[in-house]
Amino acid sequence: MANPSPRSAAVTAAATLTLLGCTTAFFFWGFFFLNVLNAPPDELGRHFYQVQPITFLVIALVPSAVIGIGIRTGIGLLQLRPWARVLALVWASLALLFSLALIALRPFETFFFPDHFVSATESLRQLMAIALVILMLPASIWWLFLFRMKSVKAQFKAEERVRGTVDTAVTAEV
Repeated sequence: MANPSPRSAAVTAAATLTLLGCTTAFFFWGFFFLNVLNAPPDELGRHFYQVQPITFLVIALVPSAVIGIGIRTGIGLLQLRPWARVLALVWASLALLFSLALIALRPFETFFFPDHFVSATESLRQLMAIALVILMLPASIWWLFLFRMKSVKAQFKAEERVRGTVDTAVTAEV
């Protein structure tokens, strides 16, 4: 069946960016989670998950759920699902707020390198903050403009109409 409203290259690029970003985040989270899981026990022989079970569950479940929602959003964008466009706008808004908050609340971690010697951990934190801002700020602004454009909205509405007629036809046959 021919698609009456082909997906634009911008929507395809946004969906691909979502899937690649979530896959990368999954591997980073997995590496961090494995380090937490394999941490040596304390002096009483208890592991982190025994000492802090609630924190461990939050570390285990929240990032994986957020990454899973991101992957599902990317797939929904590829399928031109209307809910995926709305969810992409929500993701873009949250990413923009996070980036702007990072810039406003932590300007020295974001832009200025200290003149005095800092630890490797502090340098890594600063590098991560700069990387998040560089990656999330432009992408969130792009998504906010992209998914509010009339032509993009029309793609998602056309796909909704096509799905509605297919669902109606299948129901009528049954």
